[in-house]
Amino acid sequence: MSKTRSATDVDAYIGGKIRGYRNQHKMSQEELGLQLGVTFQQVQKYEKGTNRLSGSRLQQLAQIFGCTVDELLPPQRAGKKVQLTNVDRLVATRDGMRLVDSFVTIKNETMRAAVVEMARRFEGQ
Repeated sequence: MSKTRSATDVDAYIGGKIRGYRNQHKMSQEELGLQLGVTFQQVQKYEKGTNRLSGSRLQQLAQIFGCTVDELLPPQRAGKKVQLTNVDRLVATRDGMRLVDSFVTIKNETMRAAVVEMARRFEGQ
């Protein structure tokens, strides 16, 4: 008897971390797929959490991204749903990475504060 399984919150968390690291390294899904020896479609499935990753694949990703396997895994919280932090969610998007890259180059503290205030005004929109 075969069981169908749906993505868990852990699978989605790991996928989000992979997307974030890939964006931070300015890599396309195709480029990451080449390094992993898989198609970009497989990378998409990893990032969406629809396909689980083996331990050896996690190790391979950690080497590519220059991080530890632990940094790709969620913190252990007994009985609590695993969720990405706001920072992880930000860097998991291309626009978020562009915002971070631009923001850190603003030297004037008043201008940086203005950018933060503007973003706060758009919360929930």
